[in-house]
Amino acid sequence: MECRALHQPSPPKQEMASTNYDQDQQLFADTLLKLQINSALAKENTLNQKSPLPYLAECCSLLDNLPRRPLHWTPAQENLVSALKIDAWVALADGFIQAKELIQAESSLQKLSLLQDAAAGPLSLRSKKAGRQNKRYSSHNQNESGSISPSVVPTSSSPSSSATPEVSEGQLRAAADLMRTWVKLRQVYIDMGKQDMVNNFSKRIGKMEERIESLSTEPLK
Repeated sequence: MECRALHQPSPPKQEMASTNYDQDQQLFADTLLKLQINSALAKENTLNQKSPLPYLAECCSLLDNLPRRPLHWTPAQENLVSALKIDAWVALADGFIQAKELIQAESSLQKLSLLQDAAAGPLSLRSKKAGRQNKRYSSHNQNESGSISPSVVPTSSSPSSSATPEVSEGQLRAAADLMRTWVKLRQVYIDMGKQDMVNNFSKRIGKMEERIESLSTEPLK
């Protein structure tokens, strides 16, 4: 008797895509619900003079542990989750500051600053570092060749490295929020007695404030 392998038919691609979409939409709804529950419990603890930190930390953990794969979310959903993630870390960092847990406050503020820096676009530290690296690379090429490469010569059709970058209102707000986080970090370092870090952040805050004010049409609050 001849035996033949039985093959299960694979589901149509359209059906799989629909299933993944439904699962990701359910994940979005579940995430918002869990955030609302933990936020409500944090507020209840605050009213009862108990620590809200466990629930605030749970909100941050919930958002940090979302799948890293591409999700079937709309841009509006992705933007909302990104904003909620920043809000969650702001609340946790402020909670640690109020509780005078300085080491945890420092760690939370550093995490928050990374999130805000990513949203600041051309005003971010990451963007500045990339600009400095590109400048050094261009200078190195010039020194080796003895002449400036045409690819790095500014022309009327390509902006020079000193040109003012195009910055959106959202990026300006993110940069202003980042600067406020640095102000909190500086105070934490003052309380910790780390004068070198205090000086570092004082300079960083001053430079960012100048850049924001030069690009913003409204005064900083």
